[in-house]
Amino acid sequence: MSDLRKGIDASAMEALVGTGTETVSRRYRFSPGFIGFSGHFPGNPILPAIVQIRAVVSLAEEECGKALRMTAVRSAKFLAPIHPDEDVWIRYRRRIDSGKDICDATLSVAGKTVAAFQLELAEEETSR
Repeated sequence: MSDLRKGIDASAMEALVGTGTETVSRRYRFSPGFIGFSGHFPGNPILPAIVQIRAVVSLAEEECGKALRMTAVRSAKFLAPIHPDEDVWIRYRRRIDSGKDICDATLSVAGKTVAAFQLELAEEETSR
């Protein structure tokens, strides 16, 4: 497991909400020392978009119990920065569209959407 994934998991503030239902969510708080802030940006750290996406994939992996990989980003809007020590709610809904596993995700801080994106996911192939 990567250091980034470990850091994301350690930033979870509670158990998954809605496991096995249409929408799954969890609250996170990324500390100032979280690896995802490294170098982005000194003096004014913000959570990079790729880390936000990785957090959703990690949440989906935990919920389904399988390793997943992102195959595409269908759409993405990053509306406001996420800073250290903010409570970040990550919510997603998985569905099938034209045979593809789609994850509709939103991240919110203080009740306001700060990011929304749609990911295509696939099960990670295991080596034999």
